[in-house]
Amino acid sequence: MNDRYHIIVTGENGRSSSFQVSKKGALLSLSSAIILLLGVCVFGYFTTGSYLSNKLLTKKTHSLQTRLTTSEQTTKDYLQQIADLKQAHQTELLALIEEQQDTLADQKMSFDLENTNLQLENLRLMNTAVSDLNQRSELIETVMHTIGVKIKDGASGAEEGSGGPYVPADETSYDDLLKKVDDYLEAVRLMPLGRPASGSISSAYGKRTDPINGKNAFHEGVDIRGERGEKVFATAAGTVSKAFKNGGYGNYVEVDHGNGYRTVYAHLQNYLVKPGERVEQGQVIGQIGDTGRSTGAHLHYEIRLGNKPINPTKFMKVADITQTAKAKQK
Repeated sequence: MNDRYHIIVTGENGRSSSFQVSKKGALLSLSSAIILLLGVCVFGYFTTGSYLSNKLLTKKTHSLQTRLTTSEQTTKDYLQQIADLKQAHQTELLALIEEQQDTLADQKMSFDLENTNLQLENLRLMNTAVSDLNQRSELIETVMHTIGVKIKDGASGAEEGSGGPYVPADETSYDDLLKKVDDYLEAVRLMPLGRPASGSISSAYGKRTDPINGKNAFHEGVDIRGERGEKVFATAAGTVSKAFKNGGYGNYVEVDHGNGYRTVYAHLQNYLVKPGERVEQGQVIGQIGDTGRSTGAHLHYEIRLGNKPINPTKFMKVADITQTAKAKQK
């Protein structure tokens, strides 16, 4: 009896039932139940853990997907901003290029206009210069014609071993006029032109009655009236060859102009230059006086070509011609 358990079960209606279980079977059943319970608990633990782990993993995955989606959107927004900035920069760059091109076009137009104005001004100046050279050339030609002096033409004759097609020369070219005037000026620079003193002529060049002895004589120069001390001017550039007291000429100055022409200034009150001195046209070389063989204060003025005296009157008339030309130019 000790090896069995009696189990009595009473129902709601008051009826009861009883059955016997051996101790060994009860223990086995209890062990089996405990093992089953433990198995269920273990299975539930692992099942619950796996479920929770999967749920956590799913949550993390969802979070990561959300973050990835956010990152992708952010990246997309950044790329859009970069594209917008690039477009804005491109638009600004194109605007700057267009503005720069407009500025360059305006500057080019301004430069072209200024260049055109300069060309027109140069043309006007050239025309003025040509006109002025023409006037000067005509004036010098008039002077040369008046005094009867011919100037050699700078053009050279035909030379052996030359040729080529014939091209007519521009007779009015600026270079030709400039060369012509330069030749004229070089000749005129050393030619005794104009008056050595401002007074009128009291005794002309050529045959006359001698003012001292009343005899027939030949006057190799002209006498110009003046007051003692009035200035006497060199009529051309040159070198003083003589400056001394020369007998009947009184105080005497001779200037060699280096081109065959020499000028003489006599009866001076005093002379202000010395032999060997270089003088320029218009320079004061002495003062009117009445030294030597003279009847009163005057300047005896001669022009000599080589050793022959020539009439100074035509050379002195150049002063009247040039004054008239200057008045016309004004």
